[in-house]
Amino acid sequence: MEAPVRFIDATLEPLLSGANHSFEAGSVSEIVTRGEDECAFFVKACTGIARLQGGKIIVLGKELGTLSRDALGGIRSRMGVVHPGGGLISNLKVFENVTLPLLYHSAGSGPEIGERAAASLRRFGWKGDLFDLPGRLSTFQRRVVGFARAIAMDPDVVVYDRLVDGLHGEERDLFLRTAFAFHKEKPGRVTICVTSRAGSISGDAPAAVVHLTKGRFE
Repeated sequence: MEAPVRFIDATLEPLLSGANHSFEAGSVSEIVTRGEDECAFFVKACTGIARLQGGKIIVLGKELGTLSRDALGGIRSRMGVVHPGGGLISNLKVFENVTLPLLYHSAGSGPEIGERAAASLRRFGWKGDLFDLPGRLSTFQRRVVGFARAIAMDPDVVVYDRLVDGLHGEERDLFLRTAFAFHKEKPGRVTICVTSRAGSISGDAPAAVVHLTKGRFE
């Protein structure tokens, strides 16, 4: 079976320089970069926002660099991305942020979409106001809402940008427990955790640790 995510001689300066790596179906990987900027850039490369200067990134059988805007949107609908700051739209309420991708991709009827969004938030024991704007939320709450939005789409590939950076104790445990329970719910799901802190998820999942050094995976 072809790996769901593959880097083939991928070049994108200064991040990638002829990089090769395959993320196999069902795998959990921790990608260790040199810093936060590289983490964010890696996520942009994985989702086709940053286009390569050479080589290929193939996600779910499609080469990102060759896709039209609509086709790329179709691939992104099968990917979940969790940003450290939540990546929320500031003028949309909590519930609207979570339901937005479901509505955009017509993932069910109105009531079904509402229930999927609510179920995603319930995973975190959400007790906040569903009608708050992001500006009124704590950093942890914004990350929870972004996390809930990503998993509501039941993606085949999940990319976590610094999943637990800045979190401690119960907050960290909640995120890791939720992430790895979610990973197991869909056979073949690929989970990629990008961090600049090696070992940030060690001991919590059988993750392959891969360092991105001098543009190559090691």
